Amino acid sequence: MNCRRCGEILNANANFCWSCGAPQHDVTSAETIAMPVVNAVEAPITNAEKGRGESHVDELVIITGNAAGTRFNLLKEVTTAGRDQSSDLLLDDVSVSRHHAIFTRTVSGRVTLRDLNSLNGTYVNGVRVEETTLHSADEVQIGKFKLVFWEAAA
Repeated sequence: MNCRRCGEILNANANFCWSCGAPQHDVTSAETIAMPVVNAVEAPITNAEKGRGESHVDELVIITGNAAGTRFNLLKEVTTAGRDQSSDLLLDDVSVSRHHAIFTRTVSGRVTLRDLNSLNGTYVNGVRVEETTLHSADEVQIGKFKLVFWEAAA
């Protein structure tokens, strides 16, 4: 079999030319159409409105993965995140260290995020961090999980 673009001799089962990279199949066939993966969140990602009787608390909303849309209230002074079963925020994936990060409430009421020397790091708004103070709408990435932090409404 010869390449459709450059004429190079190819293996009979080749999908692409090893020399020029040209596809060796019909690019409009169902086997080659790329389908986008959409992981829609059912509930809007906001902390602006809560139901009656609920207190306003800082929270994390998971926006990627099979738990997308899950809300996690940061009620404790120190909240642990990781793959370990004892973690407050259990993120069960091999890309997450057992003891990956901690969220801490400061005396002033702010929430800080500290990486616990994890293998894959902790990111806030796409930047790797060791420790940082979180602000409303910050995107936190721990392993393959992306979460949005929302400060408590006043």
